[in-house]
Amino acid sequence: MIITPKPEDPEVQILSKEFEKRGYNVKYFVPSTIKVKIKISHFQEQFEKLDPFAALVRGFGAAPTQRIFFRLDLLSAIEEYGIKLINSRESLEIASDKFLTSIYLERYKIPTPKTIICENPNDAIEAFEELGGDIVLKPLYGSKGVGITRINDKGFAENVIYTLSQLNEVFYLQEFIEHHNRDIRILVLGDKAIAGMYRVSDNWKTNIHAGARMEPLELTEELKTLAIKAAKITKTEIAGVDIVESEKGLLVLEVNSIPGFTALQKVTDINLAEEIVSYFLKNANI
Repeated sequence: MIITPKPEDPEVQILSKEFEKRGYNVKYFVPSTIKVKIKISHFQEQFEKLDPFAALVRGFGAAPTQRIFFRLDLLSAIEEYGIKLINSRESLEIASDKFLTSIYLERYKIPTPKTIICENPNDAIEAFEELGGDIVLKPLYGSKGVGITRINDKGFAENVIYTLSQLNEVFYLQEFIEHHNRDIRILVLGDKAIAGMYRVSDNWKTNIHAGARMEPLELTEELKTLAIKAAKITKTEIAGVDIVESEKGLLVLEVNSIPGFTALQKVTDINLAEEIVSYFLKNANI
């Protein structure tokens, strides 16, 4: 079973074909379509047609806060009925929440940019100054660089922050790290860093979705060790670890628990879908 908001997603289809090539019948669990019945039928009965022993999680969909919690609860319920998830519900909660990711990175002494998270807009303005007056404002939940804004003007910072406060937003502010429009993405599967790439852009945003291009990267032992450690402390078995090279050395920006792999595939000879499916089958004990 693959848990995904979009079964038609090209990467989901690539993984499906890899499973089918090995003789498995793939079914999709789409969180937004699920109706849970309690005291009417057992939750477990709702899996009878799927009958999975394990599920590969490829997303639960962008959604307002209540729906995020409901979809995470669905994953908890699935695990409660003995179906192994890779990645687990716990890892998805940590890695999809930038605040929790930052806490785990700091707790286990993994180098990461200075970050301040708060609700009060006045605290956010003070944080802007404390972080050097050049920050990246990010949504707590989100991916692909959507909603991320660099702010290096106090007047603009006040305007953005006080406007967002009317929407009851939580402010996640991170010091801007000069990275010469380049960062690193590494795919980690368990104890191994499988492949990596540079993401190079014409501006400070280095997400492939935002127009950055991929370039080959030779993984050093330092990069491998850092990426594997970041994935492990966030409890993420299949991870995309984002690292930036700075004057302070290597810094981990984020850990992605549902990493894309088609861009990385273009700069490596390793069959990434094959590696992901092999890892899943081995660790799901199928």
